[in-house]
Amino acid sequence: MFLKNKSVIAVLVMSMILLISGCSSDASTTPSQNAESHLDKIIKSKKIRVATYADSPGWSVLNANGEYEGYDPDIARLLAESLGAEVEFVTTDGVNRIPLLESDKVDVAISVFTPTNERAKSINFTIPYSAAGLVPMYPKDKPIKSWDDLKGKKVSVSKGSTGDIALTKYYPEAQLVRFDATADAFMALKTGKVDVFVEEDGIILDLLKKNSEFESLPGQPFKSSYIAMGVKKGDQEWLNYLNQFIRNLNYSGDGAELYKKRFGVEAPKLLTY
Repeated sequence: MFLKNKSVIAVLVMSMILLISGCSSDASTTPSQNAESHLDKIIKSKKIRVATYADSPGWSVLNANGEYEGYDPDIARLLAESLGAEVEFVTTDGVNRIPLLESDKVDVAISVFTPTNERAKSINFTIPYSAAGLVPMYPKDKPIKSWDDLKGKKVSVSKGSTGDIALTKYYPEAQLVRFDATADAFMALKTGKVDVFVEEDGIILDLLKKNSEFESLPGQPFKSSYIAMGVKKGDQEWLNYLNQFIRNLNYSGDGAELYKKRFGVEAPKLLTY
């Protein structure tokens, strides 16, 4: 009887050992536990890869000297400074920002990125560091009086941009002409290939300074929205750091000062975080 009970106990002990071992093995192979945060990688390598636009006036452009300038590069350089790292800019557009993040080719996207619900299914967004809205730009000799006037007109937008998404939804009767680059969408207006060009208000504001033959609708921008940084899903440590950086940027007034420097107007009011 004693031997029989002893055998049963031995079997139970062995089963528990195997169960614990199996659980440990499963836990050790969990990707989220093994993956190193982008924050740690950046601190170690002293390099941060930032996706940004090369053709969004005011926000980010690649100048004749091969240097990125604008509000987003300004923010990126401050972020790099806070990490003791150098910035490696990676040119992006409205279509490939998310793929760049998902494939781990950049650490963060600082690229006039509107945090829509649809985009948030694929990547994570920080709290906002700025805000923007859509504005139409058109020739002074061929003005429009309201957004409803877009119906039946050729309207250029950059592919995958907030303008593309919003006009597709709210103005389906407009004849959208999509371009890979913002600069190409603007040139379509300048060369008379389209009637109207629609983009973020900061971009339009900068373009109007240098192109006096055009104007835009007065009043509040259409579909105003926040601008945030995008990161790959699953790296909470990196997301936490970026959110803290943005809070300090907003509270200190440094972000608002940079915005006024680049756009010549007061920065949009943001909610307090």
